[in-house]
Amino acid sequence: MKSVLFYSVFVIFFLPEQGVTRNSHSGVWAQAPATDTIPLSERFDEPLSGAVRQNEDRKPAFQQRASDRKVIPVKTIETDTAYRSLQKIPEGYTGFKIEIMATSILLPPDHDLFFQHGNITLEELAEDEFSYLIGHFEEQAKAETFRAAFLEGRYPDSKVIGYIEGQRQFKATPKEE
Repeated sequence: MKSVLFYSVFVIFFLPEQGVTRNSHSGVWAQAPATDTIPLSERFDEPLSGAVRQNEDRKPAFQQRASDRKVIPVKTIETDTAYRSLQKIPEGYTGFKIEIMATSILLPPDHDLFFQHGNITLEELAEDEFSYLIGHFEEQAKAETFRAAFLEGRYPDSKVIGYIEGQRQFKATPKEE
């Protein structure tokens, strides 16, 4: 309460009359900026402490000659992180996962799925069937709630899959309400 009162007194008595407006939503008076918010005297090329090193060239970078500028070369590094995060279903896993995609071929490493999700589990169902799953849920209801809230819009064919001792048991069906 004291800070609001102080601010109100400050705004009313210490700010110039021009540009003072009242916010209709909060009832607080505030000054609308009349000019740019960056002060003309601001020196962005100096340290905040104001310290100046001796024998230092104080020209801003845009005023230096092109030959004096230091250029850091861009180096492209190719990495393949997509398949590093692919996991397998552990032998003793019991719980629920969400199948977000099932395909007849392995997805390429640059597929969008690998850049949008982490900890993706790949399960090979048959010779030409691959299932991409995410999550770990101990209860089917929690898995279904998560799927409905976060994945259903993007992956309408997603489904909750149950596992007992590392074996796919069934396609979990949503509970009817």
